[in-house]
Amino acid sequence: MTGRVRLEGESWRRRRAKAEQDRPPRPPRRRRERGEALRTSPFWVIGGVVFAAVAVLAATALQQPVPTGQDDVVIEPIGSLVLLCPEPGAASDLGVRVTAAVVPGQAGQQASDGTGSAGLRTLPGRTSAESRIRVPGGQAEIEAFGGTELPAIEAYGEGTLAPGLVADQWGRDPGGAGRGLASTACAPASSESWFVGGGAIAGRQTRIVLVNPDETAAIVDVIIRGPEGVIDAPGGRGLVVGGQDRLVVRLDTLAPGVAATAVQVLARTGRVGASVDDEQRSGLANVGSDWVPQAARPATKVYVPGVINGAGARVLSIAAPGADDAIVTIRVIAEEGTFSPADRARVDVPADSVVALDMSPVLSELPVTLELTSTVPIIAGMRQFLGNETSFSAGAQPHTSPAAVTGLPVRTATELRVAITAPESDATVEVSLLPFRRGREASQPTGVRRLTIPAGTMRWVRVSPPTGVDWYTAVVTPLPDSGPVVVAHRLKEKSQYGDLITGYPWPALRTQVRVPSAVQDPGVGTG
Repeated sequence: MTGRVRLEGESWRRRRAKAEQDRPPRPPRRRRERGEALRTSPFWVIGGVVFAAVAVLAATALQQPVPTGQDDVVIEPIGSLVLLCPEPGAASDLGVRVTAAVVPGQAGQQASDGTGSAGLRTLPGRTSAESRIRVPGGQAEIEAFGGTELPAIEAYGEGTLAPGLVADQWGRDPGGAGRGLASTACAPASSESWFVGGGAIAGRQTRIVLVNPDETAAIVDVIIRGPEGVIDAPGGRGLVVGGQDRLVVRLDTLAPGVAATAVQVLARTGRVGASVDDEQRSGLANVGSDWVPQAARPATKVYVPGVINGAGARVLSIAAPGADDAIVTIRVIAEEGTFSPADRARVDVPADSVVALDMSPVLSELPVTLELTSTVPIIAGMRQFLGNETSFSAGAQPHTSPAAVTGLPVRTATELRVAITAPESDATVEVSLLPFRRGREASQPTGVRRLTIPAGTMRWVRVSPPTGVDWYTAVVTPLPDSGPVVVAHRLKEKSQYGDLITGYPWPALRTQVRVPSAVQDPGVGTG
């Protein structure tokens, strides 16, 4: 065999020829006359239309930008900002001053429309007060002295006066029943806040102040963690904060007898501005008080700046708000460099618990910043003692944005120190002052100083106040090529009853907002 298959019967050529003979004749093809329209099969018409539609859609899709994730975010100047100052004179014997400033030179302040408003105003209540800011560099104040009690105060900024808005609350009583200096940054309303450092044992009274800036009520949970874990406190769940109202919750009603706590304020609906204040008492007398600053959100690396110099306990509290235990490594950043503290270099923190330890034996009475590196996200804070007076610091994150504190007092017995830390790389910053004189429309920065902080060190900068002013705002601005910084301050006033202190980390100024870019989805019609 040759591999070919022989067909039986007629060959295929013979069958094809026979079929051609049997086919009926084809009619002759008609010629199209000149000017006659071309007749086309309806099937070809439909196919052509479909092909053209597909081609148009494909070209449109190629021309439209396609979202690619984090790159499709537009950075714009912030257009509206509200900061809440918790308690101007209410439930306190301290004279209170609330101050605000719009730090000049921020992006968005020179918008083409030039419209903006800013200032301080009380929320609705039996008494009211207001103070306006009209231009960048302007500052404002509301005072609550001589037993005056005011509702909570909001600092507001709109349009070109929103970028760079900062506000603070200051209280002072050098020797009365509320003896002490107490200060806090006025914080934005949010759905979640963290605080580390309150306690509910004999001799202490810690209060959680919740302020709702909106007209509708907010429902809030206050969750307390202690050395033994999350504390069962039904009284802190489902708290209702009325519209444009304030609610005060005492920690000893939620967690009596707990010495070290971490407080989480979580809004189920709405938003609130949360603040925590702590009083040291001897019998019925208050011998010192201050506000506990808000801590940075949980992270695996946290910095605690503004640890003051001098004798006294420096109690570091660390919380691990999660299901896993934390192994925390501690390093100390000082003016001379960074070192690991003997016997305090590692701390084990059980899950959902708080651990407190005194760092003073390894700090040699130096001003420092603590660097905490953890295996799981943590939050942190510090309570520090100077005589009978107490002050607090909190966990913070490095940033390259300007930061400021307003309302700094001008007194001969008062000293201001600013701690500027460069934890990662060399940093270069400018320190400037905005003086406040009543009746002045705006202030220009004065006393500008440029400082370089080598990586892994901090500077303990003494700031001399301007002369002939009522108070002032201090601003720290990293230069464009600077590494990130962490900033805090310590204000000390000499008193015949014992020195008074206060201070806290400086949050970065709110100047910009990240806005997701919007593009046409080619799969969605516009009609």
